Amino acid sequence: MLATIHWLRVLVAGVASEAGVILVLLASIAIYKKVIAPGAETKALGERIGYYVAPTAGFVTTGLAALWAVRGLEAGVATNALAVGVVSVVISLPFMLGARPEHRLMYGVAFALRLAAAYLAGLLSASAA
Repeated sequence: MLATIHWLRVLVAGVASEAGVILVLLASIAIYKKVIAPGAETKALGERIGYYVAPTAGFVTTGLAALWAVRGLEAGVATNALAVGVVSVVISLPFMLGARPEHRLMYGVAFALRLAAAYLAGLLSASAA
């Protein structure tokens, strides 16, 4: 039996997960510039912070978004949660294509973390149902 995918929830959650990553990156840059290194160049700082913070932020925001997307579902929980991870990765894919070659491996790691977070959220929600 094929699970029904609730596309509106999945798409909203996927976009929200990416928006969450962007908000975390912007906050990290602002805090670093104000507290740790006033006057630091924003572009180079953004690349460094993005390299180290974005994968973890993507894991957390995708997991939370997937939990939101599957709340109240009785069937197809894992499928819907994983679909959130896929949408999140697809939204982020253009960033990888435009990234420096030496940063592409980290994008691959970040994508794997997003998919893992979505899958774990689906397992957690399915076991709670």
